[in-house]
Amino acid sequence: MKMLYRKTLALVVLATLSLALAAADVLEIRDAWSPEAPPARMMASFMTLHNPGSETVVIKAAESDQFGRVEIHTMTMDDGVMRMRRLDRLKIEPGATIQLKSGGIHLMLIRPLGHFTRGDEIKISLITEDDERLELISTVRPRQP
Repeated sequence: MKMLYRKTLALVVLATLSLALAAADVLEIRDAWSPEAPPARMMASFMTLHNPGSETVVIKAAESDQFGRVEIHTMTMDDGVMRMRRLDRLKIEPGATIQLKSGGIHLMLIRPLGHFTRGDEIKISLITEDDERLELISTVRPRQP
């Protein structure tokens, strides 16, 4: 019985490592962070996304159990007025790096289910067009000017 348990455990560990390595090949996610916001207010998440692969990666959605909704947004200037617009998809071409940042493409974290302060971690899933879930942690930092 112990031998069967060890073999099963080894297979589970190998499968988990394989999935983690496959996700890393799909998209590298670096320096994910969210600026502090007043209680019950929307938040944002910024990060660097790099596609090391040979195929285009398309992010079709994002989710977090800590927020009612997560959307991909972009900011544009329109007649001197900054406007935010929701994106249905975010394409990252092979070899490309996209910076999600204030004033550009970013994630909007809508309807927080708690209050987040400096040092807290927000768990976010990016969902690809192939329904692969890429998990990340966005650390709450002080708002930068």
